[in-house]
Amino acid sequence: MNPILPAGKGKNLDYYMRDLETICTEPVVVYNSAMGNGVIGVLGGMGPDATAAFFSMLVRLDVAGSDQDHVHIIVESDPSIPDRTRCLLEGGPDPLPAMLASARRLVAAGADIVGIPCMTAHAFLPRLRRNCTLPILSAFEEARKALDAFSPPIRSLGILGTMGTRRARLFETTMPDKTILWPSEEDHRSLVMEAIYGTHGIKAGNLGDEPQRLLVKAAHLLIDRGAQAIVAGCTEVPLVLSQKDFDIPFIDPMHFLARALIAAARKGVPE
Repeated sequence: MNPILPAGKGKNLDYYMRDLETICTEPVVVYNSAMGNGVIGVLGGMGPDATAAFFSMLVRLDVAGSDQDHVHIIVESDPSIPDRTRCLLEGGPDPLPAMLASARRLVAAGADIVGIPCMTAHAFLPRLRRNCTLPILSAFEEARKALDAFSPPIRSLGILGTMGTRRARLFETTMPDKTILWPSEEDHRSLVMEAIYGTHGIKAGNLGDEPQRLLVKAAHLLIDRGAQAIVAGCTEVPLVLSQKDFDIPFIDPMHFLARALIAAARKGVPE
């Protein structure tokens, strides 16, 4: 007997194809084994490594006694979404249509609330929210709430992020009470953007010493200018940097986004 196929059914391929057709045309019933919890949707792919890291973070931060006790997470990772920084800086293809398509797939799959593990993609969040029925949390808004609770307060933030995020003034708009420090234009291109987008950068699959060296150098230039904390302003940055690289706080907004998503899912989402 084939251990994969159900017992008692014939071995005719046509039979199984008919069975599959029945399954595929039946109404979809979304079931979350952790009853009462909302379903988290991850609108990812920007980039894939950062999306995978965010999924792992969600699992680690979700306190559960067994597999079945975890919240239900649906990951929609479409790496074909046009580059957000290229759109903002060079007038490249608008990523919003592809992001909306991903959001609609999350709706169809049963997600109740969504997070986006890409900081620059938040430049398109207002338009995305206007065209999507799902609540979408903001990593910037969640990071601001968390920073407001820091004691002693952190007033000066050194940002390691893309030039797209810088152009969109996402940190300045969300955190007007903070001093936002960016590298000089030259250092931003040669250190931060090179570490993220370069031939040997993180988006090229290099999670080794070279991008780490470039980002640490950029961070120390910001610290010399008075940064009281270094912020991972791009989701690729924490793939090569962590708190152990610095003597001042290293802040990853994705941590606060993940924490907020889990809290919302545990409450059943609607509020």
